[in-house]
Amino acid sequence: MATYLEQELEDIKSKIYEMADLAMESISRSIDALKNSDVDEASKIIDDDTALDLLEVAIDDDCIKFLVTRQPAAVHLRLVLSLLKINTDLERIGDLSTNVARETIRLEGRPLLKPLVDIPRMASIAIEMIRDSFKAITEQDVCLAREIIERDREIDELNLQVFRELFTYMAEDAHHLTQSLSLIMIAKALERIGDHATNIAERAIFYIEGVDVRHCDD
Repeated sequence: MATYLEQELEDIKSKIYEMADLAMESISRSIDALKNSDVDEASKIIDDDTALDLLEVAIDDDCIKFLVTRQPAAVHLRLVLSLLKINTDLERIGDLSTNVARETIRLEGRPLLKPLVDIPRMASIAIEMIRDSFKAITEQDVCLAREIIERDREIDELNLQVFRELFTYMAEDAHHLTQSLSLIMIAKALERIGDHATNIAERAIFYIEGVDVRHCDD
């Protein structure tokens, strides 16, 4: 039978996993809305971000209450500290997804310059990184967490590729300026989502090993 401490931890983990699902869904929905030039769906994504904000507050409260009342030691302390920071990363991922939705609204349903390839790929990688980071936490798999961190380089490379391609479009025809800038902003938002997914993988390593790998040059 689970102790009160274990049950409280499970409750917190359940909420953070729910938040992760909402964050990943928000990324996917925002890219689908972009590809389909669906302004109405983009507006709904922005409205639905409230659920992530409310969960962030609830999780913060639960974590702080747990730290104060239970005064956990060792691995439980590292887990709750990691979840506190992951909570912030997930909330920011939600905000960045709404940034993508806002750019979709700004495009006003106009046909895209070209079929999107690199931007959806960036989103897919980011979602995989988030999903696998939580798998690493659940399975206490440090090797997986470290591999996730390396994947962020692919998102960075795709972001540069998108910028170069769209810069060429802008240089060739000034009529492409507005849409190109919006797509560049979207790619930048996805690059930042990749950074937050990397943060989550780093928090997983801290929880499992007690090692802070941020800013390390491996």
